[in-house]
Amino acid sequence: MTEPGRSTGRSFGLGLAAVVAVGVLARLAVMVPDFGHRTDPDGYLVLARSLAEGKGFALGGRPTAYRPPLYPILLTPLVATLGDQLAWGVAALHLVLGTGTVALTALAGRRWGLSPARALIGSAIVACDPALLAQARVVMTETPSAFLVAAVLAALAGDDRRGPLLGGLAFGLAALCRPSFLPAAGLTAAAALLAGPGDGRARIRRATVLAVATAVTLAPWAWRNARVLGAPVWTTTHGGYTLALANNPVYYAEVLDGPPGAVWSGPGQRRWFEASRRAQAALSEPEFDRRMRAEGLRMLAERPRDFARAALARLRRFWGVAPSDAVYPRKLRLATAAWTIPLWIALVLGLARRASWRWPKVAAPALLLALSAVHSVFWTDLRMRAPLVPVIALIAAGCPAGRMRTRSQ
Repeated sequence: MTEPGRSTGRSFGLGLAAVVAVGVLARLAVMVPDFGHRTDPDGYLVLARSLAEGKGFALGGRPTAYRPPLYPILLTPLVATLGDQLAWGVAALHLVLGTGTVALTALAGRRWGLSPARALIGSAIVACDPALLAQARVVMTETPSAFLVAAVLAALAGDDRRGPLLGGLAFGLAALCRPSFLPAAGLTAAAALLAGPGDGRARIRRATVLAVATAVTLAPWAWRNARVLGAPVWTTTHGGYTLALANNPVYYAEVLDGPPGAVWSGPGQRRWFEASRRAQAALSEPEFDRRMRAEGLRMLAERPRDFARAALARLRRFWGVAPSDAVYPRKLRLATAAWTIPLWIALVLGLARRASWRWPKVAAPALLLALSAVHSVFWTDLRMRAPLVPVIALIAAGCPAGRMRTRSQ
């Protein structure tokens, strides 16, 4: 006779294989129509080409930290070897990362104590989520970031001796892909200290290992930036710009006080961009970063009510059930809303469960809270929520769920 545990494991494996296949097909469905027309809006392929040519991490021949380094590093072998077939390589990379995200979400769910069926539901959400699917077709960091978020959740829910170490490494890599994950790492370390199992010594060890592993992963990048830029930049020199981009008088006038659903564009935006480019050309990257940060913070000091209104507007955009009606067609917006509204209901119910705030599950709401806080202040749109899909999926899939199986107690 077949042992029950072996039969369950086999059924789970077959179910996961089916979910992965659905995820691959869904990604191909959005990639293929755009194949050969892949754009590089943030210059990641430019950075990868500079690395492939032996010129270092540079833009226009000058060392830079304007973009985070991990994604261009992943692209570099593709740029160096594939030439005219680069689009195939990027598509394959995104398919591999998407498949890994689905699988790691299922693994994290099982380690959380979710039933096989619920873990598969979580992975199916990741396989089919519209925001993740849309970003799979573009050369941007949402796809690798979602993979690393799923890796964080799976690692922290694993063996308590290695989980904080592996989780910290994954957090560090996530911050090297999208700097907004650095505050999430800090909040998760605090949660490990306050909400983790065991006595005080065990909680201190867990939080310390997580924080140190994150810092050690970031340290080589900060050291490199100190050498070539004159400042130990731990993430990027882009933060000040994105703060000022979302908090300047022109944006407030044209979007915050503009018509509902307004998207920033037109002459006012172009003039602001041109002024920013002139300032950027006259300053070093760290100096430009500090200047733009000061401009954004000045809006907080001089117009605190407008800053608060803008923060609430950014949160609405970040957690919106559908993309802007000023950009996307009505049918796509309705389909996205039909997917998102039930998911949001399950997410809220899942967050209401006490078990969601215990270690290691508490890493999930910590990620939600930290990234929501970051994107309430900096430039925001719906796509920036995409890396959180594994978090959302697992909390939603566990609502309601049975008792959590705690591996570390």
